[in-house]
Amino acid sequence: MSQATKSINVPLPAAPKIDIKRFGLLNYLPAILPILGAAAVVVLRKRLGPSAMPDDGSLIVVGLLCYIIAAAALATNFWAPIRFLQKLGVWVASLGFFFNLSSWLVRWIAAGEREDWIRMTNQLTGEYHYWWFFSYIPFANLYDLSLAFAFGAAFATLLISHRQNARFVGAVSMPLLALVLLLAVFIGNEFINLPPVLDSYWRPIHVGVASLSYGVALVSFAISVLYLIKDGVKIEAMAAAVAISVLASILYFSNAFSLAGFSYNLTPVIPGDGGVMTIKPLRAAVPGVGLWVGATVALMVTATVCLLLYLFKNNERAGRIGNLSIRASLATQAAGLAWLYYGMKTATGVGAGIPATQLRGLGEWMAGESNAAQMPVDQLVQGAQTWLGQNSSLMVFSVRSNPVELAALVTAFVATLFVVLFGIRTETVRANLPALEKLDNLIYKTVGTAFAGLAILLVTGAVWANESWGRYWGWDAKETGALVAWLAYAGYLHTRIAHGWSGRRSAYFALVGFLLVIFTYLGVSYLLPGLHSYA
Repeated sequence: MSQATKSINVPLPAAPKIDIKRFGLLNYLPAILPILGAAAVVVLRKRLGPSAMPDDGSLIVVGLLCYIIAAAALATNFWAPIRFLQKLGVWVASLGFFFNLSSWLVRWIAAGEREDWIRMTNQLTGEYHYWWFFSYIPFANLYDLSLAFAFGAAFATLLISHRQNARFVGAVSMPLLALVLLLAVFIGNEFINLPPVLDSYWRPIHVGVASLSYGVALVSFAISVLYLIKDGVKIEAMAAAVAISVLASILYFSNAFSLAGFSYNLTPVIPGDGGVMTIKPLRAAVPGVGLWVGATVALMVTATVCLLLYLFKNNERAGRIGNLSIRASLATQAAGLAWLYYGMKTATGVGAGIPATQLRGLGEWMAGESNAAQMPVDQLVQGAQTWLGQNSSLMVFSVRSNPVELAALVTAFVATLFVVLFGIRTETVRANLPALEKLDNLIYKTVGTAFAGLAILLVTGAVWANESWGRYWGWDAKETGALVAWLAYAGYLHTRIAHGWSGRRSAYFALVGFLLVIFTYLGVSYLLPGLHSYA
């Protein structure tokens, strides 16, 4: 064979390989897999029916337990970082996210089945609604919003935790979002009939953006707390702030203060065929709880005074007494919560503990607002006495009668637990946290995301308000609260970009912003009257 006819074998270039690790996709699996799993759950729920799948209430309880376990595993990062526990915490948090999101999606299907999907067509004209399935998205009450708030915070936490040196965030954010879910459990998962004026496709857009933005704001709060610890803020200062907050909560939510102590009051309910009927004008004391609440108040007052003396007068002895008082209050709060739960489950004759001063309010509630104005007081009181005599034995306590108050008590306990834990080997905690620059950068990113989300919230809310009520803005309590929270985050960004603020001052700004978000989320809904009030 001649040289010209010889074939030359030239190797073909190898096909390019996609390096998944290079793009970091594997690191985001804890945030991605729960979404895929929840989508599979909702398909199965739609095909198999309600009897084949757990309801949203059961899924929420499992998700809550997962968040608590994840928080415990991730908290070890502060004192003794163990790679296995870090991974375990992230994946258990991912499992909690799965159950949390699945519960919300299952509720979506249940909401449609409750009405037999009647919104598919206009009942008068027969016209097909292209957004019918969209309209059943569960954003009708605070329970629905709390579920979305929690999984929004879980998703944001898992996205940030894709790197090993950022997994510490979940140690603080997981307990916080667990408290949000606990509030949802206290509220209860009953469906409500949405007023027709609010039935708009802007509703799920607006509330969905709100819940996700709140979740990111929660994560920014968690990182800000850790930044302050890393930056050397004294744990005693945090403990004093917690003590003052606990005192404020107890003083606000317990309306039976006397020199002898507190009696923690709850609203009695009467069991009915469809659940419970809350008797809101009435308040009855849970026997025995006052002792523990009174002890907590005494310890918190002592802690506040002593810690302030330590911080401003450098009184070391006062500081030691303050720290001991905080730790002792942790025990009294735990005992009080346990006794409260036991008393609510075992209390009998609840109606007998209702004071006579509440009879007029009960009579007005029975007669109705319009009729009560025309009836004499004696008649209202007499009618209330008769009704109370007939129904007193049926009255019980329920966690759903005072969800915010109970959640506030649990939150106070968790906040106290945090300052006690961070007071143990504080220097070790600071050493195991990432550099201040990294924490500051995370705060900036999360606050920027929350700011954008709250801006969209305000715009979509205005469009929805115009469609429902004929005006874009009415200075309603929740509208104003959302605006103030957005302005707080705007202040953070402005001072950082225009004036170069960073570090501790910016962290305080982020803390205030989230507290305003919480006030908008809960305070406006339960404490202030308005179109957005849930109770």
